[in-house]
Amino acid sequence: MGLLSKVNDIITMSKRSLFQPYYIFQCLLMVFVGAVLSCKSPQKENSGIFGSDSISFSRIIDISKLGRPFPNLTGYRNTSLQKASAPVLGEFSSGILGKASITRFWLNLDEMWDYRTEEYVFDFRIGNDKYKDVKEKWRETWDSEEATNVTYYQYLNGYSSYSDEIMLTIRRYERDVLDGKLPISKKKWKDVFKTGLKHYKQKFPNIRYVEVGNEYALKGFMNGTPEEYYTFYQLGYQAVNEINDELNLSDDEKILVGGPVVTGDILKKIDLFLNLYKNDPSSNKRVDFLSWHEYDKKNHQTANRQNEIIDLMVKYGLSTELPLFITEHNPFHLKEDKYEYHMMNAAHLPRSLYYTDLNSPNIKIFPWVQYHNEKIQTKFMWFRGPNEPTTKAEEIQILPLGRSMQFLSMHEEKEVEVKNDIEGDDLVLASVHKNSVVVEAINYEGVRKGEIRLVGIDKEYKKANVKSYLIDNENNNCLTNPECSNSLQLHANETYELIDSRIHLEIDELSQNGIVLWQIELLK
Repeated sequence: MGLLSKVNDIITMSKRSLFQPYYIFQCLLMVFVGAVLSCKSPQKENSGIFGSDSISFSRIIDISKLGRPFPNLTGYRNTSLQKASAPVLGEFSSGILGKASITRFWLNLDEMWDYRTEEYVFDFRIGNDKYKDVKEKWRETWDSEEATNVTYYQYLNGYSSYSDEIMLTIRRYERDVLDGKLPISKKKWKDVFKTGLKHYKQKFPNIRYVEVGNEYALKGFMNGTPEEYYTFYQLGYQAVNEINDELNLSDDEKILVGGPVVTGDILKKIDLFLNLYKNDPSSNKRVDFLSWHEYDKKNHQTANRQNEIIDLMVKYGLSTELPLFITEHNPFHLKEDKYEYHMMNAAHLPRSLYYTDLNSPNIKIFPWVQYHNEKIQTKFMWFRGPNEPTTKAEEIQILPLGRSMQFLSMHEEKEVEVKNDIEGDDLVLASVHKNSVVVEAINYEGVRKGEIRLVGIDKEYKKANVKSYLIDNENNNCLTNPECSNSLQLHANETYELIDSRIHLEIDELSQNGIVLWQIELLK
């Protein structure tokens, strides 16, 4: 980098309200130090990093170097029945994040159908524990499910029009069938599964994907073996086949079925599932997609998962074009609910979403979770608030994870090339559309200064309006400020003239796991 260019940068800095006059002398001194360093490392600017040290992070970004379309990292969303979402949340969430591509819902068979009366209540009130005095009944997750006045139709209605497609995870009664303590046969389980799914598909036509069961090996769910799970998977795909035939569904209307919806040692469990599928003699067997959960995995493990899954698909003769879904994910699955865990997931989730999309583009991630029982899983939640049918949007608060997802959704159409390291101490993302540029920076290491220099700006642009937003311990954080507004809090808003077609973005202190986003409008 030439000395004249450095001086021009200092002049540019001095013309902005962000820089005080006394700072010019310090910066001029740095010019000469930088000139010496540049003699030792003439490629420093080309590396995309400048002024790098242990207490700062920086990038030089050429916004003319465009890459792929900026990925839809927030389009795959999770709901929960442990605390059913207020009906307004679908509209609220889409207003913050845009319309969902797929939203994942749950159907608990023992809430819809009571084995004692064999009565179906399709629009049941969610969380009404009618089995608490039935000792023979497998409890599953009943003890952590909150009773609500929200009905199942309201739960589905709240999101269906704000999501292109719906995924339905259908579970319960499996352990009861296997234990034989209740008068429910496998045939009956299949009939209940089929009756419910057929009814909801007719009422909500955008139901597209069906997961059979959930984390079958865990005691809190089915507590089953791979072989026991596959028995119910067979019943599930048989029911889906029959519904597709009876409703004459084809092409994009057809219901797709998949599994094994596992967690933990996922490669081993998917291998076992596919081996059972290979040895299934049925001519009508089907696996339309594979799904699993990723918690507490290293960044590179989740990001590079696609090749490992494809190897298993090839091993068992499946099409490598099948959709792949991580239907639950957070980088950290810590048991306690501490404030710092919220901020850790809010900062690290964008990295796993970004790098998985980059390195494993066939995999779509559904982060866990928009809404949940606050007593057990607040650290995963995007939003919190009451869950009544009459709950209003202004009663819902956006938590740091929700704000982090909002930042990702604010990016423009085209990704700009930025040098990053998957295990680095920071992540910087940039995107552009016409005269709009978005730059997002996430700091993973201590309190640090951040500097971003934008170059490659078309000379027709003479000015820039720069708005900045923060997610940290003080800004856009409803955990530290319970009275916070749902409106995104602006950190700074400046308009200034460009010199040498460059923009210098700076934040003096970004806390560990803090996130800053700049929105830049280039003006002629």
